[in-house]
Amino acid sequence: MCDIPVVVANEETVVRALRECHVSRKGKLKDNVFRSMAGIDEVSVMRHTYMKSDSCKAKAKEIASGDPHNPYVGFAAITVESVRSVNSEVTDSREEFCGHAHVSHDVVVPANEPLDPTLSLRIRTLNTKARLLIDPTPDAETWTGAQIEIQG
Repeated sequence: MCDIPVVVANEETVVRALRECHVSRKGKLKDNVFRSMAGIDEVSVMRHTYMKSDSCKAKAKEIASGDPHNPYVGFAAITVESVRSVNSEVTDSREEFCGHAHVSHDVVVPANEPLDPTLSLRIRTLNTKARLLIDPTPDAETWTGAQIEIQG
């Protein structure tokens, strides 16, 4: 049973698990962090407000373990309010696991098609609003980095 409310509140912080492919050599978020794959309109995030740092890290490492060439490196943290401020949405998707949610942009990009300029701007804006949190000890079982929860 999942004790997390189905309604995702504006005040919540959600995190996107990051792999090496999401972070530039200069230590910045790449444009692919909040971009959905072709043919779908959903980007997986975790509801940090309820799952907390250690559970989010454990799930992120589990997900990333499928590709040893693209390991887990940390999180992009953002408030739900920030996502909604660019006319994107965050919805609960507990069918995946308790605490899972999706960011959607209400646009499905076909394979081999460029992004619509409006969508591209929304995704870049989300990248600037998100906090990049590189995990200082990615092999550890618990989160040892900076506080993740975003206040106000």
